[in-house]
Amino acid sequence: MPYSLLIGIVDDDEDIPIAISSLLRSLGYEAECFHSAEQLLYRARLADFFCIISDIDMPFMDGIELTHALGELEQGLPVILMTGRMEPSLEERAYASGAISVVAKPFSLNDLSRNLDKAGDYRRGAV
Repeated sequence: MPYSLLIGIVDDDEDIPIAISSLLRSLGYEAECFHSAEQLLYRARLADFFCIISDIDMPFMDGIELTHALGELEQGLPVILMTGRMEPSLEERAYASGAISVVAKPFSLNDLSRNLDKAGDYRRGAV
């Protein structure tokens, strides 16, 4: 794979990034955790990431706003959004912001793996 295996995880719940990073390690990825969208955006090199996995519902800047911002700062960076409340209008807004996928929390290792494959396809231009 020509891209980094580093995945950014953004969630204001401290336990979620830890749990997801453990799942990612079992799939051969590395993870860098952030507790806010702003914290991720202040990172120097967004191009280091293979993709971003972010919660939608966060204070200050939510995951949909983060996806818009990432699209302006680092075009081609796939964003997978996750939510505890799957609603059709929320899903529509997420895809309209540029997210490649929306997953309901909690999700399985298989769900995560499928979404990372989708991110890889997106990176290769196959989506």
